[in-house]
Amino acid sequence: MDKKSNSRIVVLGVGNELMKDDGIGVHLARALAKENLTAPVEMIEGATILDCLPGGEPISKLVVVDAVCGGGEPGAIYRFTPDQIEAEANLMTSVHQLGLLDSLKMSEMAGIKPRETVIIGVEPKEIAWGMELSPEIQGRLPEVMRLVLKEVNSTSYKES
Repeated sequence: MDKKSNSRIVVLGVGNELMKDDGIGVHLARALAKENLTAPVEMIEGATILDCLPGGEPISKLVVVDAVCGGGEPGAIYRFTPDQIEAEANLMTSVHQLGLLDSLKMSEMAGIKPRETVIIGVEPKEIAWGMELSPEIQGRLPEVMRLVLKEVNSTSYKES
């Protein structure tokens, strides 16, 4: 396996952009796609369809961004892994997480499970009809982008 395929990084923005803050992941993927990134990163707008994990070369790191109802103030940012969702049933805070866990299990059976998966969640303020993020969540977008870029830049490029 060459270094390129060993360091494939994917940012998957999920959520329903027709439901205001639920679309944070899609809005973030679009904003990051406009950035001049130093690392090669694939941006995917997954919307609410989570069986879209790309095949082909192995993924070294998958960063998923979604709205997460964790009980914090609107705009609170959470970081967790799929293992933490499975370990704590009460950590299930988004309907999209069920599809994500199923997708990851299927990718593992197919031998293409990402080496590392991190979920960045943002506490929504409004889940209602509308295509714009609430002002509170829009104001947190730069911080979420910074955290996603930190995850992307912390990816190990070691040969396996």
